[in-house]
Amino acid sequence: MKLTKRQLLKGLGATAAAAALTRGTALSYAAEISDKDLLKPATLRLGHVPLVSSGPIFLAQARGYFDKVNLKVEQRLYTDGALAIPALVAGDLDLTATTCNAGLFNAISKNAPYKLFADRGQEKPGSGTMSIVVSTNFAEKGVTGLDKFAALKDRRLAIQAPGSIDQYLLGKALQDVKLDARHDVQWQSGIKYPDMVTLMGAGRIDAAEIPVPLSYLAEKKKVGKLIGWGSDIEKNAQLACFAIHESILKSNFSAAVRFAMVSIYAGREFNHAAATGDEKVVEIIHEATKLPAAIIKSGAPHWTWMAEDGMPNVASVMNQADYWHSYFTLVPKAVTQVEVFDLAAVKEANRQLDRKNPFI
Repeated sequence: MKLTKRQLLKGLGATAAAAALTRGTALSYAAEISDKDLLKPATLRLGHVPLVSSGPIFLAQARGYFDKVNLKVEQRLYTDGALAIPALVAGDLDLTATTCNAGLFNAISKNAPYKLFADRGQEKPGSGTMSIVVSTNFAEKGVTGLDKFAALKDRRLAIQAPGSIDQYLLGKALQDVKLDARHDVQWQSGIKYPDMVTLMGAGRIDAAEIPVPLSYLAEKKKVGKLIGWGSDIEKNAQLACFAIHESILKSNFSAAVRFAMVSIYAGREFNHAAATGDEKVVEIIHEATKLPAAIIKSGAPHWTWMAEDGMPNVASVMNQADYWHSYFTLVPKAVTQVEVFDLAAVKEANRQLDRKNPFI
């Protein structure tokens, strides 16, 4: 079901705080846009991954929200968000969803022509999607919670890639039990999430961070046990952001603002659908991802939390940047907040939604 006007406007309560945070962190190519700007036709080329967490975009397309702000969005799907970054740098994409990975910060340190400009999912307690799973064998040996992670010394942990959000959260969990995440475990990289379940069943990996509903599948197959959540390791950790090419911010700021407006509004509806198991939204996500509707619904409310003002958790992103630079040394040069973010568009999007919401 759609949210009531009161429910939707409730999400605007953090706008003042968002505006304060934006000062000093954004390059601010434009301060405000007019009604005329909001009606100007524009096209954006968006890269993203067909996952449940992309639900706000699928929902926005299905309900015509981009049309309401005269914005055409050409979706280009990738198997992994990291694969879209080269296309963004080359100017073949205008914006993309990306996790906060070491490669992202490395490129920024080398003056890549993009900025993180809006939220694309956080590990909010009760709504985050990343779950910590150990093999059934280890669970039977007493590894039943993150406080027992010390038993994983010298064991095999699966990650999609070095410097990924998986390695970040697992690494922090290892450090919490006094293990050295760089040397005390065997990192098995290059493994896709569905394959992690298979390899766990074959006895080839001992632990992994796997998104819902795949972790539920591991339990159903009795090959793994869910023992914690990403939010248990770092509350409200920033999972992903939208990155935008700086040329769009400079030459078509209103398009960036309108995209942020749609993302914010659809994100609120997505959060509400995750909390209520909204059948209509489940069907929209099913059509877009081809995942069985029952599997999608079983994961609720763990679909990934979308910040209801569209603002990324800046502190979390910068913590991740520092982690890859100072601890794992995968990013040779430290990056600054100003180099990473431009939040002017999402600030203006909140102002526009507060002033005159076109989606209500």
